[in-house]
Amino acid sequence: MKIAIDALPAKSLHHGMGTYIYNLLKNLISFNSGHEFIIYKKPEVFTDLEKDQNQQVQFRNIKKSRNQRVLWEYTTLPKLLQKEQVDIFWGPSNFLPLRKACKYVVTIHDLSSFTYADTYPYLRRKYYQYIIKQAVKRADLIVTDSEFSRQDIVNTFSIPAEEVKVISCGIDDIFQPIDCSDKHTQIKSKYKLPDDFIFTLGVIEPKKNTQRLVQAYTQLKNKHVDLPKLVVGGSKKYGWKNRRIFQLVDELKLKDSVIFTGFIEHQDLPVIYSTAKLFILPSLFEGFGLPVIEAMACGTPVITSNTSSLPEIAGDAAVLINPYDTEEIGQAIIKVISDQQLQTEMRAKGFKNVKRFSWQESAHELLDVFEQIGKK
Repeated sequence: MKIAIDALPAKSLHHGMGTYIYNLLKNLISFNSGHEFIIYKKPEVFTDLEKDQNQQVQFRNIKKSRNQRVLWEYTTLPKLLQKEQVDIFWGPSNFLPLRKACKYVVTIHDLSSFTYADTYPYLRRKYYQYIIKQAVKRADLIVTDSEFSRQDIVNTFSIPAEEVKVISCGIDDIFQPIDCSDKHTQIKSKYKLPDDFIFTLGVIEPKKNTQRLVQAYTQLKNKHVDLPKLVVGGSKKYGWKNRRIFQLVDELKLKDSVIFTGFIEHQDLPVIYSTAKLFILPSLFEGFGLPVIEAMACGTPVITSNTSSLPEIAGDAAVLINPYDTEEIGQAIIKVISDQQLQTEMRAKGFKNVKRFSWQESAHELLDVFEQIGKK
């Protein structure tokens, strides 16, 4: 079969979408499956994979701005799929062309733009909702990251459950406990990290619930003067509706206690996870929540929300909290950082939990989907 993949939504390896697409692509093209792959991507992204280009794997570099890319995907891409006699097209980021050109598989990661619509800027929300609705109509099969998202898609669009397949995300090999003082010192200096800190990571936008985390941290700081600092990782550039978070830190005079690192290089994350006292992701809604298993793989105790897919992904290895309750968030932080025995138990459970997730296995499952759809 000839399989085309739209990797254009991947900005880099430093974002969830880039991590998802890169790891599945890397494994898909390594299997020697006998299928041909055509991969549309940005010229500057995934250049290391291009060394594997051959008759079975061809990369097509598309030089487009975001707006130009959207227009290209809607107008030019379907013509290319037909011209190249593609059997299956996979859209890994909620999108399918408006016109049917071959068999379509789409990954819909979550329905947060529907469920938490008010956390998105108006135009972004409307765009996400539109492309997802259109993709559901034209997909021969829908892939999603968790059982929670599968049920959400089935219920929201009233489609048969067998039309949605769960293929979970995996864990990159770089995520493991790091005990390297020299490397730690370099990265500590690079991001201005304190000796002791609590770590959270994600695009700084309302769904990540950073504002309530800061409020919970403030309540703790008033009672516990020796509380580790709070390090918030994630680029401001890709966030939205986040001005209030930075205002709150200023108003509460927390500039010395709450550190915004900005953009973090993917390869630096294992050291930061490994040296954090704990990792916390108090998100309101996640289709999967990659940082949860990344932190666990590094041996870091994890606190996360009892909502959406997060209990499913965390298993019994995390302390679960109500993300709307700042007092409960604070109590969980104190519980974990003050109990060495609990930390040891959480590390052991975390290592066991992450064994459930493998990019190679996920890529095998995706290839099975392509082959099943190709036979229909």
